[in-house]
Amino acid sequence: MKCFVLFYLFCISKSLSVNGNPKVIIVGAGAAGIAAASKLIQNGIDDVIILEAENRYGGRINSTRIGEYWADLGGQWVHGVEGNVAYELASPLGLLSKSRRPGGPEEPPLTSKLRESTGNTLSEEITAALLEHVESISSNYTGIEELKTGSYGEYFETKFKDWFEKHPEISANLRKPLLHNMELMTMAAEGADDWNKVSILGSTQAPACAGFNEINWKDRAYGTILDIMMKRYPNLDDELPVLNKTLLNKKVSKINYGEEGSVKVTTTDGNEYTADHVIFTASLGVLKADHARIFKPPLPEKNKNAIERLGMGKNAKILMYYENPWWKSRENTHNSFYWTEEDRNEIENDSDKSWLLGLAYDSIVEYKPKLYFLWLSGPYAEQMERIPDDQLRNQTVEFLQKFLGSTGNITEPTEIIRSFWNTNENFRGSYSFPTMQSVGTNAGPHDLGTPVMRKGVPVLQFAGEATDPAHFSNVHGAIVSGWREADRLINLYSKE
Repeated sequence: MKCFVLFYLFCISKSLSVNGNPKVIIVGAGAAGIAAASKLIQNGIDDVIILEAENRYGGRINSTRIGEYWADLGGQWVHGVEGNVAYELASPLGLLSKSRRPGGPEEPPLTSKLRESTGNTLSEEITAALLEHVESISSNYTGIEELKTGSYGEYFETKFKDWFEKHPEISANLRKPLLHNMELMTMAAEGADDWNKVSILGSTQAPACAGFNEINWKDRAYGTILDIMMKRYPNLDDELPVLNKTLLNKKVSKINYGEEGSVKVTTTDGNEYTADHVIFTASLGVLKADHARIFKPPLPEKNKNAIERLGMGKNAKILMYYENPWWKSRENTHNSFYWTEEDRNEIENDSDKSWLLGLAYDSIVEYKPKLYFLWLSGPYAEQMERIPDDQLRNQTVEFLQKFLGSTGNITEPTEIIRSFWNTNENFRGSYSFPTMQSVGTNAGPHDLGTPVMRKGVPVLQFAGEATDPAHFSNVHGAIVSGWREADRLINLYSKE
């Protein structure tokens, strides 16, 4: 009997390699889905379709026009050099720059300032000391084994408590506002809406790629990386037929993978598609909200535990284009914002205005000197996404007048656009992060990315930034995960 089973499995394996082209459905046309489809097609597996819920491809890469520029409402910077596949794809084509200057390298270097809600600016000496301390504790991570909860917040608050005691020049009424600012700034990188939700150990286990951390796309935007993978750039004549195989406005409602034969994928418009393999690349936010409804039978405990225990971040962006910028033509200042306790208390419980407490920092966008950028962190992004357009415009200008009015005559933007990652049910958040629960139970990206097998063959696979243990939360992590799942099938069907 044992010999018969082994012979049977051998025959299945041989039939897979002999039968040639499998049918593959990819759910989601973001970086992971595009990466997987491109690699499959390049390697002869071309019976592929991508089902995309949105009316565009790109996922959490959303490059759009504003004024005369291409700009990003999602992924914006290439984070790091060494081991970063996005950098390796784009840099040889001359598309990237390490300059943080809006007009390019000829502009003055970037300077950082801390702006108070009174309109005052923290002194240069205190600002420099504060930023130096943040850099020190963010790169060394000493003493994390002594933490009680193991959270990012506990670590930073402990380190700052000691630091404040050594710097009596920072008044007591300034310390809490500065901590609020530090939380907004650090959670811009970590993704969470609360630094007490993020595991400091989980963050240190996946260090960033070495090299400059905010590499920009010059006059282009991050959507270019999709064109590079699909070979639409630099030579359109070499284009792979990925977009021809992509169906937009196709939201998946059910994936039945448990029965013998093909996997059945149903979309909300009532259509059904069948495949030998499904690669699911939708966001962790979608999985957290809908996995119990989508998958039949329910997912294995390993995948399910990772979905439920990993965290999904809530960040947001506001982009403003000024035909006649109000800032000085050669000013290149990065401002981060903090509220006095009195000002914070005044609007904290105001449902119309409290979203302003999430505005962490600003910047003039590199190579796009008429473009102004605001980042939101903390538990305020959803509120910002739900307010009317006029309210957004008016309150944003009021905010800038309050914090930056002393630097110039703040004017109305010619155009203003914002992201909707958190209230869009096709994303339900920005990017993933490790929680104390996910780290403590080892229910992390590797578990989420584990394929569901049937008789030794992967029928349901997972890709996306949240499935990459080394580079979660990053575009390059999403790309690597898509290639990983494509390689899984390429290797399977190339067996002799």
